[in-house]
Amino acid sequence: MVMELFIVFFKIGLFTFGGGYAMIPLIKTEVLSHGWATVGEIIDFIGISESTPGPFAINIATFIGFDHSSLIGAFSATLGVVLPSFIIIILISKFFFNFQDNKYVQAVLAGLRPAVVGTIAASAMTIFASVFILKGKLTNYTGLMILAVVLLLKLKFKEMHPIVLIIISGFLGYLFYGPLAGII
Repeated sequence: MVMELFIVFFKIGLFTFGGGYAMIPLIKTEVLSHGWATVGEIIDFIGISESTPGPFAINIATFIGFDHSSLIGAFSATLGVVLPSFIIIILISKFFFNFQDNKYVQAVLAGLRPAVVGTIAASAMTIFASVFILKGKLTNYTGLMILAVVLLLKLKFKEMHPIVLIIISGFLGYLFYGPLAGII
């Protein structure tokens, strides 16, 4: 099972371009197909991974690995997700500076950019639907209100640090799902 974690996260690390958020659809597919977590648990892993220091990909691999197989699972999944990037960066660094102005290399990079944006947008839509929509109907109005507050704060105060937004979201979640649940 630990080797399976390594192989799955190695594959995720190898075939994901565009950073941690671009890997969310592949993580979701792999984790669900192996029965390692539910959609709700994956969303929790995403939230925890975003809220803790360090790169998203490493954090989510570590949390899923730990949840599945304790410390050895965390190590295995983390090594799996990191190793492909490490190998690829070493190879690219040897050749990129010689080919960075090559029109074919530039064309490939230009083609990857929209794909990365599309992948991240699709992930955001999937997460949104699983948090706010149940059986085709919008149901989580409290969560939608918290989302709106965070979005408005980020639009108004563009330089606001993500940690501040996470703390505000956590506080609002505590209030509206805790002491004020059912009142508002």
